[in-house]
Amino acid sequence: MWLLSTARAELQFFSAPETVTGGYAILSHTWSDCEQSFEEIQATNQQCKTTGENPRDLASAKIRECCILAERHGYQWATELSEVINSMFLWYACAEVCFAYLEDVPSGCVLEAPDSAFRNARWHKRGWTLQELIAPALVIFVAQDWTIIGNKLQLAQLLQQVTGVWWQVLTRETHLSVVSVGQRMNWASSRSTTRVEDEAYCLMGLFNVNMPTIYGEGRQAFQRLQHEIMKQSFDTSLFAWGRSLNSDTLNPLAGHEIYKFFNTSSKNHVYLLAHSPSSFTKPFGRTIRYVPSATYPIQPYLEWQWKKDPNEPEDSPRRRYGPFGHVELPKFSVTSYGLECRFPIIESDGLTVAVLLCDTGREHVGLLLHPSNWLIQDPTRKKYHSGNGFRLASGNVAFARLISLGNDLYNLRLNGKTVTAEWRDIFIADSPPPTKRDVPMNLCYPLHSLLPAPPFRIPHWLIGRVTLLGMELRPLYVRSKPVDGKPLVVVTTFEDVNAKEGFRLILGTCGEPSDSAVRWAKATPQYSATWGLDSDVTHDCQEHHLEAWPGWTKDFGDIERTIRLSFSRCKLSPHHTVVVHIELEGRVYNAIKDRTNVRFPSREEAGLVRTGVVVSD
Repeated sequence: MWLLSTARAELQFFSAPETVTGGYAILSHTWSDCEQSFEEIQATNQQCKTTGENPRDLASAKIRECCILAERHGYQWATELSEVINSMFLWYACAEVCFAYLEDVPSGCVLEAPDSAFRNARWHKRGWTLQELIAPALVIFVAQDWTIIGNKLQLAQLLQQVTGVWWQVLTRETHLSVVSVGQRMNWASSRSTTRVEDEAYCLMGLFNVNMPTIYGEGRQAFQRLQHEIMKQSFDTSLFAWGRSLNSDTLNPLAGHEIYKFFNTSSKNHVYLLAHSPSSFTKPFGRTIRYVPSATYPIQPYLEWQWKKDPNEPEDSPRRRYGPFGHVELPKFSVTSYGLECRFPIIESDGLTVAVLLCDTGREHVGLLLHPSNWLIQDPTRKKYHSGNGFRLASGNVAFARLISLGNDLYNLRLNGKTVTAEWRDIFIADSPPPTKRDVPMNLCYPLHSLLPAPPFRIPHWLIGRVTLLGMELRPLYVRSKPVDGKPLVVVTTFEDVNAKEGFRLILGTCGEPSDSAVRWAKATPQYSATWGLDSDVTHDCQEHHLEAWPGWTKDFGDIERTIRLSFSRCKLSPHHTVVVHIELEGRVYNAIKDRTNVRFPSREEAGLVRTGVVVSD
């Protein structure tokens, strides 16, 4: 690793943390557009060998101030780690001190104030800074003017409020390895990274795993991370994410109803492994712990559970063999057919539930399963998907992955009755097939063809930009088309099924089927209150015709969710086609953009210019 001498900001290579005599300071910060690269620092060092200047005086303000601060604290070496991703956690953990530079926090900030700059600092919301908070023994927080405003030990309680990380972990009263996998994922669930792959790479140190970094693989990186975690841990809280049910009265959907209900663009909720860290909200609204854990042996745990039941005979086999007939630990093995698992399984009232050996401190957690009929089945190896659908008393349909099994492991309850579980080997679909990076076939016509030229086109990059928000594209719904003797009406929906957030875009032509020049459009936000409602595919000529919009631009929605539609000529077929551009604004959409670190440019920034209505030749 290349470290900087604090006196001159000159680079020197060290093979390992322990080779740095006297130790080193390390910097944690959020990146900006004007960072100084390794090559630039090297070039400055070479230049100063000729001029005799001190390279530190020519370094960027951030590097210079970091070196000065570290030197003031007695360290000869400092580093800002930007390479060797697999060893980042180690280098932070071995640093004598970590300076966390909060460039958006003034020195006079009242840290504990309800809406303080410290609480809202960008540093608390980035993926990489989670390990930089946890790994070092000493973290000193520095304001934007490089004055010290506190340290991790002093601020542990406040940091737990801001980040969710337990104060006992920050003070090292509790070792990180004791914390369940699901809880550690929860700490990362509201953080964002610039590159989607870094959602996984920034967590490797927290789970003590190493894997190759392959930028360009997209969310497959997070799937690989979970596979690596399973190789060295039997902590089933890895699977304890998604929607949950507490009800004692359930009415499961029939098989055909389940699959109709699952026919959405985002089927991530029916796979065992999560799509991203954002899936790990707290089930049942409380902390998920895994028991037994590596530091909490299974036999004492089982005996403790037995002692809670005074009616259990002292010589009962359940005291010796546990509630499921055998004293075992869960097992996982990745195969081409899915994840081969060994869980305690409940079969009752048409429901199949895997007991996850997780609890919330008040109740045990089960994973709902349903038999898979999406793929060719091996009759000798039954395969399942996660989750199940239920019809509620109101008549509405709900989906859940997790379910409460009561607070007594020896007397689990499901659907209002006591149930038993036994260890079984089953296969569960672990993750969707790798995402194809080409354009979905359902967009090729009528919106992406050239012959005949369509009236509208949605750019590929814009589709990709929206999906970075977690809103996947549903199959295009063509309500009518000119070949049927009717004007074109197309419904395009982007949605995040888990969060119940998205929007719907409706595009159409007005008048005779051959007259594609008269175009109209409108957009509607999709959220929990409007989820599942049919689209209104009618239009008001005065309100929805593009010609009626100043600059071919119009806002839809409300202050919470605003969808700005704008149009421009298509460079490929300017006489027939207009290009759709989308910008998302409003409180809800802005929060999603901040969390995912996604930006939507204006039409002009995207290189699209409206030059007037084009009439077909």
